Amino acid sequence: MLVVIAGITIVLANSLRVYFAQAQEIAAVKADIAATQEQIADLEDRLNRWEDPAYVRSVARVRLGWVMPGEVGYRVLGVDGQPLEGPSIETALDVEVPGLWWEKMWGSVRVADAPVEEEPADTMPDPERTIQPPNPDEED
Repeated sequence: MLVVIAGITIVLANSLRVYFAQAQEIAAVKADIAATQEQIADLEDRLNRWEDPAYVRSVARVRLGWVMPGEVGYRVLGVDGQPLEGPSIETALDVEVPGLWWEKMWGSVRVADAPVEEEPADTMPDPERTIQPPNPDEED
């Protein structure tokens, strides 16, 4: 009986090892697929931006230095003689929108409602160390 249990344990141990190894490989492949799908979505988003004429114009202005008819283009040079770079288009698209005016107002009311606590003055100034104005009656 003990031999049969040992034989079943040996057969199952090898099968379980293969099962867990395959489960680990499947999880790694699923993570790789998710990363690839995220990369594909990012590339499709970048490709869809090119359908917007305003984006195409802004890229032509920034990368190629093109201007619209009637405009005058200027290029600012740095100390080293190289053109200074402005913020990229991706940075300009990620500009944080300011909050609503009533949220700012309510925030200032909350700040004004919480007074600043001042530390109590424990010591008096030393009269010997204070600066006294010169006495006009005394002569040097």
